[in-house]
Amino acid sequence: GISVYTLTMDAPPPPYPCGCELLLSKKPTHSQPTRFAQIQQAFQHSSTYFTITYLYDTCGYGAIASIDIPKHTLILNEPPLIPCDALESVLSKYEKGELKCGKEDAEFMREYYGREFVKLGVQEDAKDEVDRLIGMIWAMHDQYAVSNAGGTEYGNSKRIWGINYSNGFYNSESTYTNNNASPNTSLFRPTLHFLAAKFNHSCSPNVGYDFCQNNQRVFTTRDIRKGEQLFCCYSDIVYHEPAWVRRLFLDQKYHFDCQCNACSGETVTSDEQRCQMKEIAMKLSWRIGAAFLYDKTFDEEVQRITGEYDEEEDDSFFSTIPRQTPNALSDGKLKPTIDDLLDILEYMRLCQEEGLDHDMLHCLELAFDLAAFLTMGSKSSNLGISASSCTKCQRGYTQTYKKV
Repeated sequence: GISVYTLTMDAPPPPYPCGCELLLSKKPTHSQPTRFAQIQQAFQHSSTYFTITYLYDTCGYGAIASIDIPKHTLILNEPPLIPCDALESVLSKYEKGELKCGKEDAEFMREYYGREFVKLGVQEDAKDEVDRLIGMIWAMHDQYAVSNAGGTEYGNSKRIWGINYSNGFYNSESTYTNNNASPNTSLFRPTLHFLAAKFNHSCSPNVGYDFCQNNQRVFTTRDIRKGEQLFCCYSDIVYHEPAWVRRLFLDQKYHFDCQCNACSGETVTSDEQRCQMKEIAMKLSWRIGAAFLYDKTFDEEVQRITGEYDEEEDDSFFSTIPRQTPNALSDGKLKPTIDDLLDILEYMRLCQEEGLDHDMLHCLELAFDLAAFLTMGSKSSNLGISASSCTKCQRGYTQTYKKV
């Protein structure tokens, strides 16, 4: 159970196997929306849909459905354990050698959390909540850590940078508010979410996720039966590569051998369809500037890991297609063709065939853009499509897709 403990910089917390028990305490006596209180509320809401369970077959934790869950159900809306600005600071200080061990990492986060409580004017329960937040961080897996003899993996082994690279996500909805960029600049920024990190990977996931400002939202993409494990997708590698490439990449990058349904058994048809998706993505990214479909730098990284990189062959493909800037369509400098629209619709169909329709909002927006330009010569905003009016968490997705 939960016992009250004192956490100092000289004494690590007990080695919590999962960390969820830190959220099972009584509710804070104050009414302020502190970080711990918000994560605890998200945990209590999510427990209706799933539980974090130890899986003896894989010797790790996973999210198991507590009830039958319909498709397109929002099952988690979680604030970050370590938000973007704090995580960026930790990673920067680590690279500069300013944070040399886990104790210094913890001290930095303790000061960060303390400033949050001061801003909210909270004194009661503040120390206990900070202790629990720090304990939750160290309860998370660090694939780069070397276990100490005592098994706590604290201080000289576990580091926040390793915990982030083992569990973190990238948030494109968070905005910079410092001097490096304008407040309206949206970039991919690292963020760490305690509960969302408990979902295991599948190359054919049954849940998807997105971000609403700082919160990470997890939703089902198909009907889920009680007792079924919930899987998300760790990497864009799943979209465009055959099974053997995905397994090799995930083993090199995340240190696990993927045994999901898409990587086991007969994969010939699936491999062909994902390679077809890659060809469409490469063409549209170059032809109409749909950069979100294909990342050439990421593709080169995958090819180098798998030993398949050929610079001359890569350049020869792109030399056959006129290059367009990412804003060519919205700037009105490009006249799309019906083939472009058919290609993106075929890409979306293949995503659905492969169980990869967990992140198709941008594809949907592009399809609306193309349809609007071809029929009316105007932008899709006139058709009412936007990230706010058609989120992947809403059931209106299917109806919106049919409008295209």
